[in-house]
Amino acid sequence: MYLAALLAALGVFAVQLAGGHHDVGGGHDASHDGADQDHEASAWSLVASTRFWSFALLAFGLVGSALTAFGLAGALTIAVLASGSGVASGFFAASVIRKLTSHPATSHSVASDVVGRVGRVIVPLVPGGMGKVRVEVKGGVVDYVARAKETIDAGESVLVEEAEEGEVVVSRVAHELGP
Repeated sequence: MYLAALLAALGVFAVQLAGGHHDVGGGHDASHDGADQDHEASAWSLVASTRFWSFALLAFGLVGSALTAFGLAGALTIAVLASGSGVASGFFAASVIRKLTSHPATSHSVASDVVGRVGRVIVPLVPGGMGKVRVEVKGGVVDYVARAKETIDAGESVLVEEAEEGEVVVSRVAHELGP
């Protein structure tokens, strides 16, 4: 029984690896707002996922087969340990994978990410003309085409007041506030 569960789980993983992963019943969260999600419904949706069953069968099969093969416990103890390991592994794996895939990370900056940040002028700015500023956004450095109402020399610190489509409007700030 344990060996059959182990082989079934390995078969499911092989099929998923070969053909791409399509999670039935647990790949999409019914609630887009995690704050008001019903915990009971969430647990049941995890149990309905192929991820849960894949990892549950894998742990059940591994623990049961290993304990049986080495004769480390009686049949009832092995069944309890294998079942507990399977359920725990299934819930843990399905929960972690769902959490990691529910909110995709992005390193792309948008206009709202740069407004209010302090940057440094790399191409001087003159009123009515264009220059360039460098601003740290989301752990990276981004250069923006910039406009200003005053002359600002290269190396000076600026505050980003507005941003739209890769272009920013800046104003001079005190050197103490600079990056």
